[in-house]
Amino acid sequence: MSKLKKLSDEDLSIISNEFGLILEKEVSKVISTKELEDLDLDITLIYENDQLDVDVDLGVLPDKLSNITEKSLDIAIDEAYLRFDSFIDDNYRVQL
Repeated sequence: MSKLKKLSDEDLSIISNEFGLILEKEVSKVISTKELEDLDLDITLIYENDQLDVDVDLGVLPDKLSNITEKSLDIAIDEAYLRFDSFIDDNYRVQL
């Protein structure tokens, strides 16, 4: 069993930035930057009682010729969370 180590404000900043990078990379796999007019990531971290909750609101404004679907964006978000979980496991978990 493992749990999160005690996270500092600096840790939370690093975690937020890393999740943003992971999410951008996963979104770029399903939609080319040429097809994007705007990409807005709103990442919310809540760290209470040694529990970390991460929520993202992804705003994508594709150009008129893009054929991006909501489903493909959902898949990208799911993949980002999986990669993010691995990042957390590798860097912020302690074994009991």
